[in-house]
This record gives sequence, C-alpha cells and structure tokens, in this order.
Amino acid sequence: CCFTIEKPIVSDIQTRSAVISWKLHGSKKCDHTKSPVTFELAISNSGKNGNYKNVYIGDGVTFTLLDLQPCMAYFVRITTIRGSAHKTVSEVVSFTTPGCKPDPPPAPKLINRSKSSLNLQWKGSNDNGSKINGFLLEWDEGKGEDFKSCYMGTMKQYKILKLNASTKYSFRLAAKNNFGLSDFSEIAVFHTSGTMPPTPLPPKLKEAGICTLSLEWCAPSNTTPNDSLTYVLEMEEELGFKPKYNGEDLSCTVRNLQRSTTYKFRIFAYTLEGRSNPSGEVKYTTCPDKPGSPKKPYIKGKIYAHKVKIGWEPPQDNGGTYISSYSLEVSENSDVNSWNIIYNGTTKEFLYDHLKPGTTYKLRVFCTSPIGQSQPSDILTIETPTLSPASCHPPPLNGEAITRDTNIKCENPPTNGNSEAFANVTKEEGNQNDKRRHPGSKVRCTAVNVAGVGLFGGTGRVTTPATVPAVVPMLYEVENKVPAKLASSCIAIKWEEPDCRGSPITGYNIEYGDRKILTVQRVTECLLKNLQPDTTYKIRIQAINHYGLSPFSQLIRTKTKPLPLDPPHLDCVVYGHQSLKLKWGNSSSKGLLSNLISYNLLIEDRSGRFSIIYHGPCQTHKVNRLSEYTQYKFKIQTCSEADEGPLSGIYTFTTAKTPPATLKAPKLQHVNSNTCEVKWESLEPIKGDPIVYNLQLITDKGTDLIYKGPNTSFSFSKFVTNSHYRFKVCAGRQYQTSAGIQELWGPYSPSTLFSPHKQHPGPGKGGGRKGRNIAILCAVVIQYFIIN
Repeated sequence: CCFTIEKPIVSDIQTRSAVISWKLHGSKKCDHTKSPVTFELAISNSGKNGNYKNVYIGDGVTFTLLDLQPCMAYFVRITTIRGSAHKTVSEVVSFTTPGCKPDPPPAPKLINRSKSSLNLQWKGSNDNGSKINGFLLEWDEGKGEDFKSCYMGTMKQYKILKLNASTKYSFRLAAKNNFGLSDFSEIAVFHTSGTMPPTPLPPKLKEAGICTLSLEWCAPSNTTPNDSLTYVLEMEEELGFKPKYNGEDLSCTVRNLQRSTTYKFRIFAYTLEGRSNPSGEVKYTTCPDKPGSPKKPYIKGKIYAHKVKIGWEPPQDNGGTYISSYSLEVSENSDVNSWNIIYNGTTKEFLYDHLKPGTTYKLRVFCTSPIGQSQPSDILTIETPTLSPASCHPPPLNGEAITRDTNIKCENPPTNGNSEAFANVTKEEGNQNDKRRHPGSKVRCTAVNVAGVGLFGGTGRVTTPATVPAVVPMLYEVENKVPAKLASSCIAIKWEEPDCRGSPITGYNIEYGDRKILTVQRVTECLLKNLQPDTTYKIRIQAINHYGLSPFSQLIRTKTKPLPLDPPHLDCVVYGHQSLKLKWGNSSSKGLLSNLISYNLLIEDRSGRFSIIYHGPCQTHKVNRLSEYTQYKFKIQTCSEADEGPLSGIYTFTTAKTPPATLKAPKLQHVNSNTCEVKWESLEPIKGDPIVYNLQLITDKGTDLIYKGPNTSFSFSKFVTNSHYRFKVCAGRQYQTSAGIQELWGPYSPSTLFSPHKQHPGPGKGGGRKGRNIAILCAVVIQYFIIN
C-alpha cells in the first residue's frame, strides 16, 4: 500500500509561536484501518541539514510550536510511520519568527557611592532581532513614591548627583529597540553613604525568669531618620561574647539559661555604613526556683517507747538559692490525711519526745527557701516498742489450739516468794514485743508474776487454725496521683495488706458514697471513678479470704475537687500611654475565694502566641512597658484546686498616645517699659505629630489663655505698673483621626512671676531716697510761685 505526505504548511507565525499543519495522501488500494499512521514533527534551528529534534509524535495533523526565539529561522519536517517498516519523510519547510521588543534587562548595579551620589552600571538584554538603541533608567527620588525618569540614552553607566546622605533610593531599568521598550527590570535598592551609627545605651532588663532574661533597648540618639538600624545583642559565654539576637526589634528574650546565674550583655547598632561601638556591658541574673524535696528522713540512734531522734539531709537541688528552714510533719495512727508540723527551723535533726508506746507514726519533711516551699519528702514509718514480760518454762499444750491472747499457767515457773506465775503467749517470728495473737502462727511464752518479769524459757510451738483476715491497718488517699483533669470525678486510695490469718487474701471490698461496694482483686491501691465533683466521700475497706470478710477498716473522709471555673470578664479600667490597668472578676467574692482561686492573665507576643504575664489571686493587674497607641490582645483563665479552667476569648485594648512632657517655667525678659518677652523651651515632634503650646496669664482677676500656637515665645505688652502677673505654659500634641485633628495636652509648667514697677534713677548710693526728696522740694517751690 502506498501513501505520500504533503509539504507542511506554516501559519500564524508569531515571535514565540507558529502553527504547523500537514496532509497525508494514499492510493485507493490502501486500507488505513489495518495499520494506523503516526506522525513525527521535527524542528531544527541550525540549518536545513542541521540537528532535528522531535517535538510531537501522534496521529493529529496540526501542532502549535511554542517557546520559539524571536527573529530566528526554523526548519520543519514531518515523518509518517505505518507499521514498523513503512516510513515517509516530507519536504523541509522553513520560516522565520519576527523580531520584538527586547527582554527585560538585569537590574542596575552599584559601582560607587558617596554621601551625595550613586554611580550605577548595567548590561543589555536579548535584543530579539533588533539591536538595542537606548536605555531608560527610573528612580523614586528617595521618597518611596512613583518612579520617575532620571536617564535616557545609549550609555550603560550613569551617576546620580545631589542626593541626600544615608538615604535609600530605588531604581529600575528598561531597554529599547526598533520594536519598542522592554518591560522593566527588577527593582534595585541602594543607599547613599553616611556616618557610622552612634553607640547605643546598654540594654535594660525588662523581666527576669528562671531560665530566661527579657531585655529591651532604645535606638541610639542623633540618628538620621532614613537610617535603617539593626541591632546585635551579645552575651558573654566561655569563649567570649556571642550574638543572641540580630534584627530590627528593640527587645529580645534570651532563653535556655541557667537559673540563679549572672550573665553579661552588650549591644551594637548597625547601618549600611557599618557597626557602632559596643554599648557598656551590663549584668543581669536569672531567678532561682523552688527547692527540691529533701531526702527521706531517717532514725538517729534507737527508737524508745517515748522518744526518737529524727534526722534528714538537705535536697540535692536547692533551686539556686539558700534553704531558709526545714519543717518536720507527723501523722499518727495511720491517718495520712492529718499532718501536723512538730518542728520548724534550720537544723537537720529533731528529738521527738512524748511518744506513746506501741504506736505507729509517719514522718516527712519539706524545706523552704525565699522562693517558695518544696514538695514533702518520702514518708518514714516508725513504731514505738512495748515492754517485755518475764520468762517461763514452755507451757504444756493440751487440747484444742486457741486463736486469741491467753495466759497459760507455767509448769515449774521461776517464782519469787509466793507469787503465782503465768505464761504470756507471743509470736515466735517478728517483733518479740508484739503481744497480738495471730491464727496460724507459732507462739512462745514468758513468765509473769506480781513481782516482775523473768527470763525467757524454752520455746513451745503450736499452730492456730486459720480464720478471717485481720483489719486493714492503713487506708489513705494518694495525693497527686489523679491527673488534674480527673480530680473532680476520681479519688486514688491505697492501703496496706493486713495479716491473712492463715488463709491467703483473695480480694477487697471498698465501701464509699451511699454504701456502694466495689470489689477488687488482691491489690493495694485503687482509683474510684465516676464520682460527683466537690463532694465529700467516706471510704472504708475490708479484706476477703476463704474464711470470710475482715471487719471494716477505719473510715477516711476525702473530697473530690470542684469543676474548673469559667474565665471572668476582663475590662481595662485605666488606659495609659505605656500601661494598661486590667480588672476582672466580682470583687464582692474576693475575700471568700481569695485563698481558693487564682488567675492566669496572658498577652499575645509578636509571634502570635499567648504567654502568662500574671498568676495570682488578685483581680487587677497593671501591664507596664507597653508602646503608645498600640493594640494589645489578652486572654484570662481561672485556676482553682480543680485545675486551670478554659481560656477566655481574646480581649483587645489600645494604649493611649503619649502626652508631651512638662515644660520648665517660662523665662521673662523686660524688653522696654511697655513690652515683656515670654520664652519657653521647645519640644521635638512625637512620632511625627507636631507640638503646639498654650500660654496662660494669671492675675488677681483670674486665668486667661493669651497664646496658642507652635511658637516658643510671646510678647506681652498689656500690663499695668505695680501689678503682679504670673505665666505658665504647657505643650500639646496634635494628631489626625477620622474625626479630624485631635489635641493631647501635657501638664502645665511651674509659673513665673512678673511685677512691673516705675523706675526713678538717682545718683550713687542712696540716690533713690535723695531723688524723692528733691522731687518733693521742687513741687513745693513750683506751688509757691504759682500761688504768688
């Protein structure tokens, strides 16, 4: 089967694209359905016989070439493929893309600068088929406004003169050929040179934490408004000063520091001209922390029936400060919910006397530093001994064994006189002073008579029968075992396993609430769940073995925590230019809840995160060191023994504008007999807001405003001789709002007194009195002549 491919047709030729189409002719005998035809479109820009590159493979008969170069000759051919052996190549067709305006040139570069000039240089771009015959350089004149032309010509270098020192200028460049002006380059920013930045003041401590120090600083004085200042805060480490912050902000928090440690800081200011000298070095110290728990107390010497000496060691971690005191607590008769302080002082031992024989005591110790109180130590359990009776011969054991304490009469006891002796049966194992009888245990006896206690006799062994378990000796609540979020509905309890009385314990019954019974396996702790919040529960426990139930243990009372409280409403009651005084909660309940409720006040930082700035029971807090006329966002939450409550929504409050400072008393200058010049100091604009002044005149008749305006002097002429005038002045800040121009006035200065008097010059010392006498004499003479 034969077929032919026509010469490709090129249409719609653009600078970057062209459309290629073609047709396939075959004889009538060809059956195109048996084997489909595929076309390959190849293109070359290196001549008719150059290297061709396939840009399309498919069964279509048209294709758009893209990404072509302007003013470039291209050669195109089509190859038809049918099966694996039949290929036909069309004639080669050529076309040339038209030229266009140049590509955008690269941004200009700075080759030299001074305080009043910038020398720029640039390169040309792809001309796209028409030679570049000019460049257009535009700039913003240092105002940051629209671009204006500053150069047009064929040169690739231009020097701009009569510029301002330490000023930022922006530039962009376009190239031109016969087809038109290219798009502009990227914007290039350059600064004229200036002076090195002044030395800044040392950084100040804004807030000290346990592991953080927040510092703040001010911009150096006498800087040019156009200067772009950055700061580098350095901290001294083992190998010298190292940077901890680099940026434009005027504050920084240095983290991951050691507690109760002093660090040295300094700061540099940077501009495009270089780095300032370092500020003075300052030292700031991180805060200490609460001390750790002391070690478990220990017994010093022997435990007596009525006294024992207790010792303890200081905590491994004192929190970074000194320990001011230790407190020893005791809980008697296994009541772990009742702890009493029996010692508070600086020594690390205590003689605890007035004890009861045969009594169990639990002791723990905690320490206190200027920062706060530590957690209690582990518990030391002691039991005071009882007194031992005398010895006897082993008792005869006839008949059935007994399960309770008894006195067995001795055979051939040691006697003293006519006293009758008895044997007291005791356990063979354990404490020889324990007189309790335990079923299923071995016993021995000692002789007791009226006269005293004898020596131990031989040992007789007997096994008592098993019975129900003994009473659970100790039941108590486990503090800090329950997560805070579950403390309103759960209570954790723990107990000691009692004597099994000859039969292993299989479980426990826990009675709580309205006589609810919870049966657990052979464990010694349990978490009671699904309880009511802020409710007192009575809890007791009994052990279980194969012989039955033990008596219930002693009753303990414990209370679930209340539910977390909702956050209070937050208000700002005083708006300052550097502070905001916030208030929340209901002051009527402050006295009732002050010991139970505290609050977390949070503020949003620059990164959008909220951090705590106040924690405590107060219902007001003044937030200081704020910026003027700035929005600050706050949240608040209530903290109780039940845990931290939910965070409130965001409250936004704005600081006021800074009022002008108080001026010094105005100065007066008596110009002549009719005029007095009043002058006062001038204030700089506050963040661009202009300053105006009010001058008040105070006389016996009242106070009058005699001048308002931007001047710093006023000529006063309407005064009366031998009268008293006082002048005082204040400054006002004018700023624009949506309601128009507003004014914020500072306080008035102290007043200055002005008292004009008639002047009568006289010669020499005492001339005043002598002049008055001459005047009187002249008046008398004139009157005499007039009368005559």
